[in-house]
Amino acid sequence: MDAEIELKLFIQQQDHDLLKKILNELPHSSPQGQKKLTNGYFDTTDLQLRRWDMGLRVRGFDEQLEQTIKTAGSVIGGIHTRPEYNVRINQKMPELSLFPSKIWPDGQNVNALTESLECIFETNFQRQTWHIEHQGSVVEVALDLGEIIAGDLSEPICELELELLSGQASSILPLAIAVANSVPVRLGKASKAQRGYQLAGKSPRVATSPLDSLPAVDANQSQKALTQTLANALERWQLVEQRLSVASLVQQTPLWAQLIECLELIENSLTQLNSKNRQLDALVNPVLAAVKTAATATSSSSLAALWRQPQYGQLQLALVAMLMS
Repeated sequence: MDAEIELKLFIQQQDHDLLKKILNELPHSSPQGQKKLTNGYFDTTDLQLRRWDMGLRVRGFDEQLEQTIKTAGSVIGGIHTRPEYNVRINQKMPELSLFPSKIWPDGQNVNALTESLECIFETNFQRQTWHIEHQGSVVEVALDLGEIIAGDLSEPICELELELLSGQASSILPLAIAVANSVPVRLGKASKAQRGYQLAGKSPRVATSPLDSLPAVDANQSQKALTQTLANALERWQLVEQRLSVASLVQQTPLWAQLIECLELIENSLTQLNSKNRQLDALVNPVLAAVKTAATATSSSSLAALWRQPQYGQLQLALVAMLMS
């Protein structure tokens, strides 16, 4: 078993060439080349694996096939940690009995489960990778460009994944921040698998209704409580952003208001914490101002324009770094 520890960043196609140049020039960067990856994601008709919070895929690369299953994990800030198991195979259909028996619920008939599997969607993309040494750790940085395919439907893939190969998880953040200082990025909330299930109509589409309000900052809150408020606000930021990205202009109005409230909550929490982090102090006000401007623009391109603001992703990453410290 491997424990996958990674940070996902969404980028924009127009920054592809600049991003490659930056990654090539980072200190202690070792380019690892490029390969085409084909991925079939499997589940049962009633989505049993998804209900167990498992993800199963068969990946093709360099004329080889590998089946991978990821089990339930955790997310702290934007850092995802999930146990995963990888097995080389000779056919495109997965064989679940090749995985350790301990990962399955007691009494589960694994052979019957294998028989009921079907390919739900595919993710096919070009992956260019770099191994970068930082503070005694090694991080693999992967730039993925391609598409998710479910029947006749497709969605683009344009993202950067930073995965810890060895060392401390905290080493991922400085590299992500170095990228964000040169290229607009934002935290990636949805995985390729989550997006694929949605595209295939196998999970609810992203809602467009406003979320319940978060509690306001209490002047008597402890530092631990304020830190948790920041974590909740960062999570809320990404959820509201998801809803904004699929909402109509009419539906967007209350969501913009919630995004403003979320950033004001972050600002108030940092004030109560008496944060001496100059980077955070320098980022909150410009991002809040940019969001307010976007909210009043009432344009279908408001969100895309906001994502072009470098401070947007920089603030998200600075918050993740603070939460992990």
